[in-house]
Amino acid sequence: MSASDSSVAEAAAITFSKVVFARVWTFSMIGLGVIGHILNVYVFTRRSLWSNACTRYFFAATISGILVVIANAPLRLLQIGFSIDPFGYSIVTCKFLSYLLLGVRPLSSWFIAFASIDRFLCSSRSATLRSWSSVRVATRTIILITITILLIFLYIPITYEILPGRSRCPASQSRTAGFNGIWTLIVFSLCPPIVMLCFGSLTIRHIRQQLKRVQITNNENIAQTQLSKTRRQKRTDRQLIQMMLVQCLYFSVTSLLVSINWFYVTVRPPIVIDVVQGAKDDAFSQISGLISLVGPCTSFYLFTLSSQVFRDELKHLFKCQWRVSDGTTNTGMQSLRILHH
Repeated sequence: MSASDSSVAEAAAITFSKVVFARVWTFSMIGLGVIGHILNVYVFTRRSLWSNACTRYFFAATISGILVVIANAPLRLLQIGFSIDPFGYSIVTCKFLSYLLLGVRPLSSWFIAFASIDRFLCSSRSATLRSWSSVRVATRTIILITITILLIFLYIPITYEILPGRSRCPASQSRTAGFNGIWTLIVFSLCPPIVMLCFGSLTIRHIRQQLKRVQITNNENIAQTQLSKTRRQKRTDRQLIQMMLVQCLYFSVTSLLVSINWFYVTVRPPIVIDVVQGAKDDAFSQISGLISLVGPCTSFYLFTLSSQVFRDELKHLFKCQWRVSDGTTNTGMQSLRILHH
């Protein structure tokens, strides 16, 4: 076998491995994402959590995660797993689907980033800062984040195009490929994790300061019900902070490969590479993009592992379902006994 034939065979093997990984990974993300986000919606809309500002950010991240599961993941599956490129059918699909893919993906990470800011405000000693941690502020901030991110990526339907002689619509074929790489690197891969880690660290600092302060409460005028309510609220706040910190770390790790890929694409000199290196670069680019879907698709499982409050709400759901099922069964048995008598 000649050297060129060996290179072609190696490139084909790399491409085949990429396709298999894309199919298995994306189907797994879609299945886990659909189940997880349905349960997320149930838990976050419970009365005990819905009145908390941080929960609103988690709920918004869940909704944007649903969009990733039903839109981004299937598009990636068709494009990478089955070599069906919906982006290249026309200039309209090129612009619209690229805008959808890149515009929706950062929303989850930014909502979690602002959840970390909310927890920083909530844990502050300053009453003025704590007042900014409210459902009203969270709702307005979520709307503002959504509009801002969509405006930030508005350059895509304006500048993206299918170049003459090409039938595909990847970002690398756009005349603004360098700008797209740097912009995506900043907006999606770098800024949200930095915000999460900074405000997450400040939140931990606030919590440690609170633990160091010795509080002796002997005030008999405080009603027992009010004291119990305050303790429950503090427990919920601690659990939400824990969920936020785990999400921060998770998004930071899963977006790292995307950062590395975009940095590599941006700084790589425009040289001709062989077929094997081209296959490796393409595989790394596509796989890093698929891995970045993990955060928006699997947040439910992180919440379940990191928060007792979240697990308690889930247990309540399944207990209610079991009681309904058991009650229906008992009613049916009683009806049969009446008929027999």
